[in-house]
Amino acid sequence: MTTVETSRGQAPTDRSVRDGSRVERWYGRLDAIAFVGMLNLLVITFTLAGGIVAGWAPALAAAASCSRTRLRGDTQSQLRAFATRWRRQFWHANLLAAPSAAALACLGVSYFALAGPGTGGLRFALAAAAAVCLAHLVLVLTMDAHYELRRAQCIRLSWAFLIRFPGAPLLLIATTALIVAITAFVPGLLPVLSIGVWAHLCTALCLSFFAANDRNLPATD
Repeated sequence: MTTVETSRGQAPTDRSVRDGSRVERWYGRLDAIAFVGMLNLLVITFTLAGGIVAGWAPALAAAASCSRTRLRGDTQSQLRAFATRWRRQFWHANLLAAPSAAALACLGVSYFALAGPGTGGLRFALAAAAAVCLAHLVLVLTMDAHYELRRAQCIRLSWAFLIRFPGAPLLLIATTALIVAITAFVPGLLPVLSIGVWAHLCTALCLSFFAANDRNLPATD
């Protein structure tokens, strides 16, 4: 009799634990969606605030910084942290992104200028080079948010990282291509989620690359 009463007493407790875990999982998912949605809105808003040309680089740098803070489990006021990073790193982020952005612009102009018969191979090469430049752009902005490096050093080490770990740009390019494909299929995602998801996922990938590289560095006394 005692055994039956005990098992009956535990059943509601076990069920409440399961229900609590389910609620926590749903809360975590909704919180993540809210975060990337807000990140998406902030990137668009501050890109426009900088006149697009001068606003997108500090906006992406701020997005990488906010994503890094969240991935580390630290608390932050997302709007305040984003705005502060965007304002303080405005010119720095633009200069940091300038080499990759210039290369992307030149490659893009060349790609569309070669829209003719017999240029398929060359256009593919240009698209591949542009994809690598985009991967470098993501890496350099995330590396700047993660480490304390000088601008020239950050740009140089990002290129060295791409050459040493070719899998890193491939994963970043594949992630970008997947999000572009999904957004092309559902265009309504662009103003609400796509950019935020892309920035957050790319930051998470870059941080995992950096962590793996740091673990492989020889220990110094």
